[in-house]
Amino acid sequence: MVMQNYLALLSVSFKPQVDDKVPADIRLTSICSTTLRVDQSILTGESVSVLKHTGPVPDSRAVNQDKKNMLFSGTNIEAGRGIGVAVATGVQTEIGKIRDEMASTDPERTPLQQKLDQFGEQLSKVISVICVAVWDINVGHFNDPVHGGSWLRGAVYYFKIAVALAVAAIPEGIVTKNNLCFTLKHHIYMLLPHCWSYFSAFA
Repeated sequence: MVMQNYLALLSVSFKPQVDDKVPADIRLTSICSTTLRVDQSILTGESVSVLKHTGPVPDSRAVNQDKKNMLFSGTNIEAGRGIGVAVATGVQTEIGKIRDEMASTDPERTPLQQKLDQFGEQLSKVISVICVAVWDINVGHFNDPVHGGSWLRGAVYYFKIAVALAVAAIPEGIVTKNNLCFTLKHHIYMLLPHCWSYFSAFA
């Protein structure tokens, strides 16, 4: 496959072999063989190779499957050779646009993830209240002799206790335990009909 740059257009001369990849979206200008077939299942999902031609596509709103005069980036040449002009490269290609759309789509959180987020927020609020309460209850002990009579040292000491309490209260393996519980629940539901059939046989 030979690529040559002429002025502002990229003229691409194709001499493809089987499984050659198309490097850009290319408008065919001529076909140098009997036929030109392209496997574009990666883009359009078509299960068979597509026969290309150089004629115009009358419908301006035609989808990629109907653009028989185009070679799309990332597709494979199955048979034939031709010459065309690149009209889009990189993210401007059809496959590049799909990639950008997928990258800009926020993944939807599952109901389990949403429940875990809600539980985490509620748990963090409860832990924060408890820690502040523990620190506040011990304000009167900040000046105890065990802290050297220093109010600041006492405050720091009980602050450390409050932080240690908060860390200890956070469940470390909550996600793993939840997944394990849901897996066991699923298997139990799967086994129930078999158990019912087994015990019904002795009834």
